[in-house]
Amino acid sequence: MGIIFILMFLYVNDTWLPNSYQDAKYMAYAHMPTSNISRIQEWTDSKNGINIQFTYEPEKPIIDTFTELKFSIENTTTGDHISDTKDAVVRVVVTNGQRLFNFENISVGNNGHFSVKYLFPDDGTHQVITRVDTNDSSTASSFNVFVPHQAPPNILNPFPSSPTAGSNSQQMSTTILLIGIIGGIAAVTIFLIGRK
Repeated sequence: MGIIFILMFLYVNDTWLPNSYQDAKYMAYAHMPTSNISRIQEWTDSKNGINIQFTYEPEKPIIDTFTELKFSIENTTTGDHISDTKDAVVRVVVTNGQRLFNFENISVGNNGHFSVKYLFPDDGTHQVITRVDTNDSSTASSFNVFVPHQAPPNILNPFPSSPTAGSNSQQMSTTILLIGIIGGIAAVTIFLIGRK
C-alpha cells in the first residue's frame, strides 16, 4: 500500500504540479502557444548559456498578411529571462534566400519576450535569423517558417482560402454561374444588335 501511495505521489508530482520537470521548460515561455508545443522551435547556445524559443502566428501564414514572429530568450545557467535591463538588443533578419528584410535594434521586454510582424511576400520556406547582443555575449540563431502555397486571387474570389474538400464543387458551380452570366450578356447583346 505504501509503495502504491509513493508511486501515485511521484506520478502526480511529475504530471500535474506546475513545477514539474517536464512543464518547467515551457512555463518560462508562457506567451508561446501551448496548444501545440511541437510548433515551438528552439535554439540553444551552450557556450553563452542562452536558449531562444520561437514560434509564429497564424500557424499557416498567408502571403501579404501580417504574421507575428514570437521569441523568448532565457539564460540557461540562471533560468532567468534575458531582457533589456541587461542591455539585450536583438536583430532579426527574414530571408527566403533571395530577399532580406531586417528588424534592427529590437528591445527585449523585462519578461524576455519580444515579437515582430512580417508580411511574407511569397510561399515556401523562409529563414528567420536572430542575433542577441547582451553586455557579455552575442548569440546567433536560425529558425524556419513554412508559408504554404496559396491560389492567386480572381475576380469571383479575391481572398482565396486554403483548399478544402468541398472547394472543387464550389469552383465548378462558380464557373458554371460565370459562364451562364457571360452567355446571358452575349445573348442580350446579339438580340439588341439584331433589332437595329
